[in-house]
Amino acid sequence: MPFDSTDFPFAEKGIADYATTGSGVYGICNATDWTYIGEAKDVEAGLYAHLRGESDQSACILRQKPTTYAFERCDAITRMTREKALLRELDPICNRT
Repeated sequence: MPFDSTDFPFAEKGIADYATTGSGVYGICNATDWTYIGEAKDVEAGLYAHLRGESDQSACILRQKPTTYAFERCDAITRMTREKALLRELDPICNRT
């Protein structure tokens, strides 16, 4: 597992129960693929935006039928570097250009 945390349900309750409101990186996935890797000053808010169709990436993410997410807490400088490393390692579908 490329993240410090275990997988949590990508659903309203799963986000409310487990996601940090602090700074970090996160990954959203389904049973077979990493769907999206992101970074945010508030991980919980970022995940809710994707789940509720409020982000630019929501359409792509939701088409992949994501089931879980994972995250790591890290400061603003570290999260940018960590996000880039995770993007290279996991090549998520909705981050591809």
